Amino acid sequence: MKSVKFWYRNDRGGANYSTIRLRGYSIRVSNDTTLPPPESSCYTDPGNVSLPTIIEKNCERTVRYVWIYQGNALDGDCPILEICEVQVFGCETGRYGEDCSNTCDHCRNNASCEITSGVCDKHGCADPKLAPPSCSQCLAGFGENCRRQCSPFCKENRCDINMGTCLLGCNDGYLGSFCNTTCRYGNYGDRCQKSCNHCLQNTTCHHVNGFCSSGCKEGYKGEKCDTACSVGEYGKNCANHCGHCFNNEPCNRFDGRCNECETGYHGFKCDKECSNKTYGLNCLDTCGACLDSSPCHHVDGSCPSGCNPGWQTTPKCDAPCPPGTFGPNCINKCSGNCLHHAPCDKESGKCKSCSEGWKNDFCNEKSGEPITELEKLTLQHLKLDNERLVMESEMLKEESQKISSETAFLKIKEKYLRLKMQSEFQKVMNSTPETQLSEEKAGQSFGSDSQNTTESP
Repeated sequence: MKSVKFWYRNDRGGANYSTIRLRGYSIRVSNDTTLPPPESSCYTDPGNVSLPTIIEKNCERTVRYVWIYQGNALDGDCPILEICEVQVFGCETGRYGEDCSNTCDHCRNNASCEITSGVCDKHGCADPKLAPPSCSQCLAGFGENCRRQCSPFCKENRCDINMGTCLLGCNDGYLGSFCNTTCRYGNYGDRCQKSCNHCLQNTTCHHVNGFCSSGCKEGYKGEKCDTACSVGEYGKNCANHCGHCFNNEPCNRFDGRCNECETGYHGFKCDKECSNKTYGLNCLDTCGACLDSSPCHHVDGSCPSGCNPGWQTTPKCDAPCPPGTFGPNCINKCSGNCLHHAPCDKESGKCKSCSEGWKNDFCNEKSGEPITELEKLTLQHLKLDNERLVMESEMLKEESQKISSETAFLKIKEKYLRLKMQSEFQKVMNSTPETQLSEEKAGQSFGSDSQNTTESP
């Protein structure tokens, strides 16, 4: 059956009034004389619109009985049906098409088929090599008796029964009517609509899955090289970590360049510690008088090993001994007998020349007169005082080294916290896809501007 057409009573003063009792009707079908349930309906009127007196509804079913059912009552009356004529249009079982001129012999066991298209019912096709429900194409292959093989890249191995063209399209990575053409350079996947532009040295990706076998160009990572470097990464496959950019700003993800360096670092990647006895921002400050000319700390300029003789024990060893003192931590006193009261050497305590009446390098021995016992005792006391002061200086030096070790530990801890903060920042960036896109554009722009710059010394 294809459709049902019926004529309702029309002699009661107009179509709307005549069919008011029909509202809410349903067309039901069955294969026996038992009243079918509502689920069998092929049409149910909503009941809230006016109806014409001539009604035709599609009802494509394989059935024996058609029911026009009315269960609604109007104004307390019983349900009423006032149908003048009913026509059922369709084909006998086993036939379909216009004028029912085609048979369903392509269906298994001569079963029924859809009245318009001839699609077979649940029993399938008479020829097991054909694909239900239409039974018009091969399950696999094409040609006479489906003997020829479809392209291996047809989806579900389905191709036209006569020509062999792929019916459902191509597997990922292939194009064409016969799915025998791989994706062009730079494309891959379903219908070759996905792009891969970031493989290393502009090599092509795999036409099926988009993988870059040679790796990724600068600024990208992942099997498909479609993921921008995370914050703190740069270069090929994002394998490099940024240097010490100022205020923990991310470096350029393509070449690692920083806009400015943290204190104690230099180079366009800010990955080099200050050297040649320099420290501080852009390595512009000069180290103090560190012991034995050892390098100072590249960030704060402190001398971890202590200060040379002639300099006060300050963190940077940048304060010379006050006048009248000399030696380690300036603990020794000059003799005060240098010529014209000139200061003694701040490291050794020696005088260039002595005042009249004094001799030797330190000008602490009288000339021309024997030294009295009191003067001898005084000199001995001065010697003992100097030895004591030297011991105290050594103790201060050890204390300074201890402080330097604690400072180094704190700097390591600071670096750990900085890396942790970068990691947390990356998690926020990954949760916002727009950020990666804008970052990539910014990185490309920066990369083009930076080609004409040179590394500052």
